[in-house]
Amino acid sequence: MFDAGFQSSSLRECLAGLPPVELKGIALLRERRPHGQFFPQLEGGQIGIPRETIAEAVTEIVGYTERCRRAAQQLAKLTPIPLTAFSILEYGI
Repeated sequence: MFDAGFQSSSLRECLAGLPPVELKGIALLRERRPHGQFFPQLEGGQIGIPRETIAEAVTEIVGYTERCRRAAQQLAKLTPIPLTAFSILEYGI
């Protein structure tokens, strides 16, 4: 089997070191709901965000969602690795 030299601890460190993804749509929601409300509030009946900005934010979220879906599919296809160094007493039957 292919060995990339990653141990579980080094993989965890690698993933924990990644910066969080900042999507425009999430930033817009955060900007429009400053009081922690779930849905953004309309100000004076208009949302006040240019149509192009909304289209760009939605396109970015859809693309990010698709990339996450593909990554999850690839992870689901990985061969399981037996963990022999751990003892789980609950499953000692």
